Amino acid sequence: MKRLVEILKEEYQNYCQDKNIDWLQSVEFAEMRKKRGAECYFVALKNGKNIEVAGLISSKNKRFDLVMVEQNGVSQADFIDFLVKSEEFARERGAISYRILPKVVRAFRNDKLEIIESNNIDWLNKPLLKTGFKYHSGFKHEFDMDVNMHVYLKDLTELSEDDVASTYNQTTRRNLRAAIKKGVNVRKVEENEFADFVAILKSSNQKNGVGTRDEEYYHNLKTCFGEQAHFMGVEFEGKLISAGVFIFSKKEVVYFEGGSLQEYRKIPASTFLQDYMIKEAIRAGASKYNFYGITAEPKASLLRFKAGFRGVAVEYAGEYCKRYLLRTILSKIFRK
Repeated sequence: MKRLVEILKEEYQNYCQDKNIDWLQSVEFAEMRKKRGAECYFVALKNGKNIEVAGLISSKNKRFDLVMVEQNGVSQADFIDFLVKSEEFARERGAISYRILPKVVRAFRNDKLEIIESNNIDWLNKPLLKTGFKYHSGFKHEFDMDVNMHVYLKDLTELSEDDVASTYNQTTRRNLRAAIKKGVNVRKVEENEFADFVAILKSSNQKNGVGTRDEEYYHNLKTCFGEQAHFMGVEFEGKLISAGVFIFSKKEVVYFEGGSLQEYRKIPASTFLQDYMIKEAIRAGASKYNFYGITAEPKASLLRFKAGFRGVAVEYAGEYCKRYLLRTILSKIFRK
């Protein structure tokens, strides 16, 4: 009989070495979550001593999450078994809510967000809904700073550093040439410059109506991910005008977050930085470049910018939630 058990970090690390797991399921991200006050659990569905599938569950204020866990070649039945039993694991530890966002592709979309290919995920939906989960899918109209059900990916498998720029659209290629003419250059952003890094993010986020994390968050990110976290910036006339943080894993580079100073918005520094990091991803042997989150508006500047590099919008299965009403009420009472 297959059972779900909590495993040690070392066993989970060994499991991850053979898998192309999402960075949000990594040991490094678990350490990051702990620094932000969360509890973390490494759990596995085991058949005897063999791990069928494993994942990272995190909890803060008794709100439990399992996000971006992949099927990793196991059967649909075992994957469902893992998800259902993980909910039991969370409930036994006093969860007031449990949220699952599986990394299962629901659809691929073009730059107008029209579906070009879709997958039937009834095998996932039906058993989870039967056990009492509520299902939420579809594009959001606001940017999600947490975890994204909708991302923009570029396939790098057939591309080289020399030819990748030729795959961008005309506007992006023109902006890249303009940035080069301005004489901008890319360099590493040091930890003692993180205050400047946050100021750049804030400048962009205020324009887009999005909040900005505190400086401590990025110090924690660098501490936990080490050399996997690349903080990079674009300099113009000796001033840092654009910056981003990029997470490198085995087969994927994730553009986690970035921005530009609004007073320099006429210089396409972000385009220059993305082109530089896409080439870095190719040099590192990555097969995918992940521009990360997008919103529901096809004409929104966020999607328009990312789509200029010519990739595909990916929509994951969605969000499955369970809330335990009585526990939630009691939690609110005892907090007063």
